[in-house]
Amino acid sequence: MDFSTLGITTIFILFFSLLLGFFVLTVKTSNKKANKFLGIYFLIFAIHISVFFYSKYITLPPTLEMLRDHIAFFTSPLLFLYVISSIYSDFKLKPKHLLHLLPFGVQILIFLPRFYFANINTRSFLLENLNNTIEGKLSIIFGLFIAFFYLVTIFLELRKYKQLLLENYSNRSAFNYKWLYQLFILLSIIFCFSFFKQTYKIFGTDVEVLNIMRIILTLILLVFLTWIVLKSMYYPDLFRNINSEHTLARKILIKDHKTNKSEKDNKEDLNRLLKFMEAEEPYLDATITLQKLADKIEMSNREVSILINQNLNQHFFDFINQLRIKKAQKILSNSKNNQLTVQQIMYDVGFNSKSSFYTAFKKQTGLTPLEYRKSKPDS
Repeated sequence: MDFSTLGITTIFILFFSLLLGFFVLTVKTSNKKANKFLGIYFLIFAIHISVFFYSKYITLPPTLEMLRDHIAFFTSPLLFLYVISSIYSDFKLKPKHLLHLLPFGVQILIFLPRFYFANINTRSFLLENLNNTIEGKLSIIFGLFIAFFYLVTIFLELRKYKQLLLENYSNRSAFNYKWLYQLFILLSIIFCFSFFKQTYKIFGTDVEVLNIMRIILTLILLVFLTWIVLKSMYYPDLFRNINSEHTLARKILIKDHKTNKSEKDNKEDLNRLLKFMEAEEPYLDATITLQKLADKIEMSNREVSILINQNLNQHFFDFINQLRIKKAQKILSNSKNNQLTVQQIMYDVGFNSKSSFYTAFKKQTGLTPLEYRKSKPDS
């Protein structure tokens, strides 16, 4: 492979990245903050890979060339900020978010003594032999550490997000596990391939092989980013924005340990909750949330969350849908309701997704709704 192949590929990717970047930054959307992070990500990505195009025609000053390489350390923090700003409806940039500048700052410190403080000749020499220098190898190792750190951080945020949804919402249509799973899997693939490419930069000697790996990784990244943009455009509610003040039930228990109610009070509250659910059937409301239920029963959402998670050992999602399935079983068992279709029953008991209803029903009864109806003698 000669350089022209890499250059032509870079031109295509560069154009596409800039196009997507400006598109994301200018498109009208309800989640402008998340789009800004994603748009800046695209632009930085474009600047970082542009070297494979312009280096054939122009030579930048060593300092600018090195800074172009260093800005890659902004990409992982920007992707993380994109995820959390998509998840939390009340996300705001705070002074603590300045910590995400640390990877770039550390990278500058690594090269400070023998590059930024050195003369022009030393800078040029170090830049030309970058992969064989201590700074270059340390930079690669640090870059892999940062990428892995943010991969784990994004995974933990998505896991927390999933748990909060399960503890506060009752319908799967409110969130998308498949999307979260796909996002993490793709990020893991990118990290693994990046790990092999960076390792080869340290120990490999064939520039052609390294260029092939660069092209493949860049194309994977571009496909990934395009996928995110298309998902965001076609499915604007892909992330259900939740308030960052939502707290996981286990953390509430730890935080409120000293002020937890007595076992007697807990039993009284639990009985009150269960009687309310049986008498009023609030779960028939497809839009019921933990907050709505707490308001109806005149308790705090923290108390209701603890009652369900700690005393019943269930998420709010499972608690509500278990009651919905029991109601559906009751309707299906009554021959007077034979004129009702399964879809009608599904909506009547609070589900708004056929796949979710069938999955929950079979999980709880071992049968599909139709099989259950046929199994009843009087149906």
